[in-house]
Amino acid sequence: MGDLALLAATGRAEWSRIWSVRSSWVLVLVTAVSVLGLAALIGIDVAGDPGDVPSDATAWDGSRPTAMFALFGVLALATVTATADHGNGGIVPTLQWTPRRGLLLLARTVVLALTTTLVGLVLLLAATVVLWVIVPGVGLPSGEGLRELGGLGLVLGCSALLAVGLGLALRSTAGALVSVTALVLVLPPLLANLPYDWALDLSAATPGSSALYLVFGEGPGDDMTTTSARLTLLAWAAGSLLLGGRRLVRSDAGH
Repeated sequence: MGDLALLAATGRAEWSRIWSVRSSWVLVLVTAVSVLGLAALIGIDVAGDPGDVPSDATAWDGSRPTAMFALFGVLALATVTATADHGNGGIVPTLQWTPRRGLLLLARTVVLALTTTLVGLVLLLAATVVLWVIVPGVGLPSGEGLRELGGLGLVLGCSALLAVGLGLALRSTAGALVSVTALVLVLPPLLANLPYDWALDLSAATPGSSALYLVFGEGPGDDMTTTSARLTLLAWAAGSLLLGGRRLVRSDAGH
């Protein structure tokens, strides 16, 4: 079997592994309820007082708060699927079937990151449509939508890669979930509220602050820019994948 054929077969196996367990469906369902439910609540609140809606507002503007729920769902789904077979021992037959660990790393990373990112983007698109339906007078311009989804796709994609890398490095669902949640959702606001300059700088360097900046345009550092936030997210994603990939390729599956 050639390299491309083996990569394709491994990718199909990774896709099947995601959707063959109940936890993946549960996480998607919980995320969907959270994202769409928040969009409906925002829409109902805004529709009750339409005079406060700016004339140039669009449904894409109102859907941004739902991105944080989608982000959490992407992180959880990517982490759980990256670590699942380490927890149940399935990694041993996986490596017997695909002994070329570099190829397994590539297939797992690409399939998990693309799948979870796509799930997040579909839910964000659905949330935007919900707002558009509920709130009278707001538009749904396609050009703005492509820009919004493209920017949010980068956030979700880098976050998924971060989760996959940490999951492969730690080989523990609980440990990886705690770590990625701390880096993206807990540490950034915690550090930003400490009365020290070093804490603000450290907060600005976390992937969570960059994600928040790219979603809402605000961050702990005055010198943050869209470019710096994107580079920070990419650096964290690459660093975590380097650590996780190194452990998958060089360490025994049982250690």
